[in-house]
Amino acid sequence: MLVHVPSILNQHINMKQHNRPKTAERGADKLIDAAAAAKALGVSANTIYAYVSRGLVRSTPNPSNPKASLYVAADIQTLIERKTRLRRPRAAAATALEFGLPVLKTHLTHFEDNQLFYRRENAVTWSQDATLEDTARLLWNTGEYNPFPTVQFDPRQLPSWSDTSKRFAHTRATDRASALLPLLTLQESPHPGMAGVPAFQSAARLLHAVAAACSGLEAPIRTPIHQTVAAAWGRPSASDVLRRSLVLLADHELNASTFAVRVVASTGARHTNCVLGGLAALSGAKHGAASERARNFLNQMSSPQDATTTIGERLDNGELIPGFGHFLYREGDPRAGELLRHIKLDPIAAATLAAVRDMIGVEPNVDFALVAIERSLKLPNGVALALFAIARTVGWLAHVFEQRAAGNLIRPRAEFILE
Repeated sequence: MLVHVPSILNQHINMKQHNRPKTAERGADKLIDAAAAAKALGVSANTIYAYVSRGLVRSTPNPSNPKASLYVAADIQTLIERKTRLRRPRAAAATALEFGLPVLKTHLTHFEDNQLFYRRENAVTWSQDATLEDTARLLWNTGEYNPFPTVQFDPRQLPSWSDTSKRFAHTRATDRASALLPLLTLQESPHPGMAGVPAFQSAARLLHAVAAACSGLEAPIRTPIHQTVAAAWGRPSASDVLRRSLVLLADHELNASTFAVRVVASTGARHTNCVLGGLAALSGAKHGAASERARNFLNQMSSPQDATTTIGERLDNGELIPGFGHFLYREGDPRAGELLRHIKLDPIAAATLAAVRDMIGVEPNVDFALVAIERSLKLPNGVALALFAIARTVGWLAHVFEQRAAGNLIRPRAEFILE
């Protein structure tokens, strides 16, 4: 069913098309001003600016007013349709694979009152004392059993691990892990089970393998993972901040990589192949590269004084502010807020955070927090993605167990459209 653009939106489109110089055109896009966009959506002008920063609405400078912008009417219409569609069950079912509509039932993670929960535990509260291993036991539902003291993973016993690790030493964490994990499949049981001691042992061993691959380890992990990777990265004093980061990154419901893992798991594939599916999805520019964009954005600035100008230029061009805003958290990503409390921001990151809050009222997300941790603690570039991959392996494996228990093959239908 088509949703008609509100009359106020049509009126302003027509007015702008008639009065606007040709230089204000964006190809075939029709443009409206902030007042019209805000009225059509029933939100404030500040909310429109926030939509721009999140990439939901494109903008372009207003040739008649250098201090103002015009907004793409089609993007405003898309937001109106999305709001309407969410109120219509039949239309919602037809778009079930689009962001924002759940397609699988889970007992693992949920969002409530702008907070993230692992099962019944508030993730931020849980992160005060828990380790990644504790979080794995919670999400895997191991009960009293702890698989980690008996983990037997020694990279030195795997043919070609050392050579492959050195060959990929300067690549992204996801690429290193994707190159190294296939070496595990020859030693992995093809049927590790849905849950229980053998499955939990297999999952713990795989988590250690991912941690070793992402941090460059070539020896068994003998201490908690956060301590091991902190030492591997030459910053033992950073272990507590890394612990909190790993815990808060362990799961985040059905994002792209987790959904990919569940699809692979639904076929009965081995644990390692399920995690490889998640790593493949995480390697994509629209997913795992978010921290890289935040890092590159901060690296553009040579001094704190550059923050306001750099942010303003991006907003005027209708571009995202990397590391800020999140679809699921209207009041700010609680993971970012918690992590930023435990570090002192470097001057450029601090100035950027203050400027974004002042100019568009948007809070940082966990990608900004991870890059801020890199900069503050002088960790190697790429630690942000490595932390994400290590931690999210816990969540991926939890979804593997849950999907296998469900027993169904995930096989969506396609709607054929004649060109």
